[in-house]
Amino acid sequence: GVVEVAGSDSGFKPGDRVFGCTLFGGYSSRVVTSGRLLMHLPENLSFQQGASLPAAAGTALHATCLAGLWPQAPLGNSPDAGYSALVHSAAGGVGSLLCQVLKLQGVRVVGVVGSGKKVDACKKAGADVVIDKSAEDWAVAAKSAASKGYSAIFDANGVSSLGDSYRLLSCNGRLVVYGFHSNLPKVDGGLGMLSPWTWFLMALDLLRMPRFDPMALTLDSKSVLGFNLSFFSEEHKLVERYMEQMGEWVSNGKLTIPPVQEFRFEDTREAHAALQSGRT
Repeated sequence: GVVEVAGSDSGFKPGDRVFGCTLFGGYSSRVVTSGRLLMHLPENLSFQQGASLPAAAGTALHATCLAGLWPQAPLGNSPDAGYSALVHSAAGGVGSLLCQVLKLQGVRVVGVVGSGKKVDACKKAGADVVIDKSAEDWAVAAKSAASKGYSAIFDANGVSSLGDSYRLLSCNGRLVVYGFHSNLPKVDGGLGMLSPWTWFLMALDLLRMPRFDPMALTLDSKSVLGFNLSFFSEEHKLVERYMEQMGEWVSNGKLTIPPVQEFRFEDTREAHAALQSGRT
């Protein structure tokens, strides 16, 4: 957006084109936010592209950091070492940026997508191997693609894949969890509410969720890490670092922003339905 009012020590002035975060309250034509959470919008980016970037790129960067693959160069994870990273939903907003960040760090990337239509987009994002789970068993294909296992797996699917993801980790591998897409309902039947049957299925999925035993984690030498970027409002230095890095990569062309689908404000419900459908 465009700055209307800024503090004298904020580093911004009225008229500046900016992008950044609000940490809730963003569905508005005007917002008040901390200057710590804003950056000047590069001239080669539209407002739409700028709006799509912070949450997705911040999630990708924090996930990669938890996996030990950024900001430092990874140890023992080069393609020659036989280790790889597996990215679920690799053609989506976060997934495609994860692929790009991992490739910038010199990591071999295996991406999983939900349909054949997304394969090309995943390859363009940098994935070395793409698995279309609508055409084959993704876990079998993923095991074949990395015989030594994965040093990092990024999973926002939830109950549908977490168990297999853990089993595919190599020794010292890290499973990074940042969502539970498959646990959530995809449709509401047009009623604007969830049916009792949908609630029952959601409860059943919670019971089916993998449990990770601390002793098993120790004996397997594996790690499970999770986060929700929405609650990082007090992590000022961390957010600033992510904003700085993503701005640098976008400005120098190292990071390409995925295509942005636009919705009118009054079509917010349709936007959420599109996200839940898995077709975006």
